[in-house]
Amino acid sequence: MTKLKNVLKKKKNSKKNSNTKNIEQNNIIIEKKDEALEYINTNREILENEILSAPKIILKELEGKLLNGKEIIITASGMIGGRNTKDGVTIFGKSNENENFKPDFELNYKEDLNYPYIFAVYYLRETKNYCVRAFGGKESDNRLLYVKLDNIYSLPLKQKEIFSAGNVIFEISPIENNKFEICNLSQNDSKQIFDPNNIKEVTIGRDKKCNFSFPKDKSFSRCQTTISYDERNHIWIINDGSKLKSSTNGTWVFGTHSFPIVDQLTIEILTSKLIFTVRRQNNN
Repeated sequence: MTKLKNVLKKKKNSKKNSNTKNIEQNNIIIEKKDEALEYINTNREILENEILSAPKIILKELEGKLLNGKEIIITASGMIGGRNTKDGVTIFGKSNENENFKPDFELNYKEDLNYPYIFAVYYLRETKNYCVRAFGGKESDNRLLYVKLDNIYSLPLKQKEIFSAGNVIFEISPIENNKFEICNLSQNDSKQIFDPNNIKEVTIGRDKKCNFSFPKDKSFSRCQTTISYDERNHIWIINDGSKLKSSTNGTWVFGTHSFPIVDQLTIEILTSKLIFTVRRQNNN
């Protein structure tokens, strides 16, 4: 993900790039609409019957030492052994004397960051499931969390997204009349617009038949990413790989907002990869 971070940093530092301003404004809107901190400040204690009926989340490492090899168990009330406030939110990061509360779990990283918190997992009463999101405290520009799309996890295109396919960074946005615009941020912001009246599937990959073809780039699978139109729900869906096969390295989406947690969802933070397991109560 280093290339993604470098591309985004370059975009942020370019005052002449109006497209970057739009990205920043969009992120701020998302932060205000969907912020885990609101759950903490509203004294929303999760009731015992909800805790007993909700699934548990287990978080562990696939790569890296961010969790120091520990297995994290999260219930509807929060992390077991965490802040014990029963607000349904688990904060991961480092303690900071200037903040009002400590994180539930102290992450192991050496990077010098400007904010104490990295990401949060929280329980939604309305849907009875969990979400994960980047959580930078006072920093709205926390570009450290990436969610992996694969045969387990696809993403409906409801808002602007930035994702990595192979070694190329794309920005994709829904626009009027169910069209979408996709921009290659790694290649001078070249843009294309796709209309579901003319095309129902857009592909990215090494195959020359792909709409975005990178035949000499071995970081791509033959079909790395597929963006298909769901005619029933009138929405585009971003999928990893083709309908028949996932890509080798996955498609990674930057966590500008909350992502529902499903069993075996994989995320990347700094240099570590973490995986969620959803354990229903009747499976214990």
